[in-house]
Amino acid sequence: MRIYKAFLLLSLFITTIHSCSLPADDEEKGDFEEDNLTSELPWAGETDKFTINAKEGVHLNDPEETAGTAYITIPSTTVRNTCWEFGIHFTFNPSANNYARFYLTSSSNTLTGNLNGYFIQIGGAKDNVALYRQNGDQPKLLASGRELMKGDNSPKLYIKVECDNNGYWTFWTRLESENEYTKEKQIKDISIQNSICSGIYCVYTKTRCQGFTFHHIRLTNDVETTTNPDDTPDEPDVPVDPTLPDYPEEVKNILLFNEVMYDNAKDGAEYIELYNPSDSTVSIPSLKLMRYIDTGGNSTETKTSVILQQMDGKQEISVPPYGYICLTKSAATLIKKHKVNGETIIDIPKFPVLTNEDSHLAIMTNEEKSRLIDKCSYFESMHSSNNKRHQGISLEKISPELTSSTKKNWHSSKDSTGGTPGKENSQD
Repeated sequence: MRIYKAFLLLSLFITTIHSCSLPADDEEKGDFEEDNLTSELPWAGETDKFTINAKEGVHLNDPEETAGTAYITIPSTTVRNTCWEFGIHFTFNPSANNYARFYLTSSSNTLTGNLNGYFIQIGGAKDNVALYRQNGDQPKLLASGRELMKGDNSPKLYIKVECDNNGYWTFWTRLESENEYTKEKQIKDISIQNSICSGIYCVYTKTRCQGFTFHHIRLTNDVETTTNPDDTPDEPDVPVDPTLPDYPEEVKNILLFNEVMYDNAKDGAEYIELYNPSDSTVSIPSLKLMRYIDTGGNSTETKTSVILQQMDGKQEISVPPYGYICLTKSAATLIKKHKVNGETIIDIPKFPVLTNEDSHLAIMTNEEKSRLIDKCSYFESMHSSNNKRHQGISLEKISPELTSSTKKNWHSSKDSTGGTPGKENSQD
């Protein structure tokens, strides 16, 4: 009986959204018609952060007007033989800290945690639409489209994605100003075959907490099976080797450690912050972060050695004159926790665990023979208070330009949030 009821509910759900269509290609462009069916879908999750009505569809409207993430979901158990269509409107040009995902499939109703599924990302480091597969907390780029939002401060577009019975994924995009869909990419991926929901996920800074709108969301199950594709399906995108800047002949101190969060609060995340002490922008290829400990007798033991590479594979690190850059596993967490705009915070999916063990850090070039750029230490004894533990409080340099290896140049952060990632220290 339970199985019958679940099947009946799903059938009613698919039937309802089957009749919710996007504006036809030849319709008058402009304000779209009322979107009753999207607003009546059984949305769940962080619904308090969205306004959902027939006039707007689904509109991000974080009542706290702060930075962070927000998500909502609808039940959907289909993967194969499924078509997803929706419209989206940004009131800004998307960036690495302000972008959206539409989860086509997900194994979890919580889109901020570990899950297995597929999603379309709109914006990010590039002004394009891209298809990803996510396993646990690791997203993998499958195919990316044209940069159709480049230079557009208020992009409005429509997206259609299909997965046929053979596991061929195809997606199309259309700007509101365009008359027809453009086929972006086709790829075969059958890694994940189960789902419990679809959903919307937004990442935003404080000034963009009301800048996302999704509308005319439609799921159907009438996809034509591609037995013999007309075109050879794309292989997963392999990032083209970019033209990267060279490392300078002398790399020592071109960037300096400036802040370390190694014992984060439960609602926070670990991070390191680097400072550019020069009057010109520093642009270099990716960096290597090493953590090592003293083992006695003037010897050390390396605990971790990780290449700091961004989620989209971008390798270049760029820091403006006298500016800061913060590297972490979760930029969204830092933006929300420390109430910063996030423009200088970069997601590093493989950012290492720093642990609370007294340690040394070294930032190095990512070369066959790595060269030292800067090093520092983080010891519990370096904090300026007498607390036994300083969870959620970072170590900050008193003077950013002074030597990072001098322990007396480090104190506990005095900021009310426990740290100042990506901006001037509270000690200054």
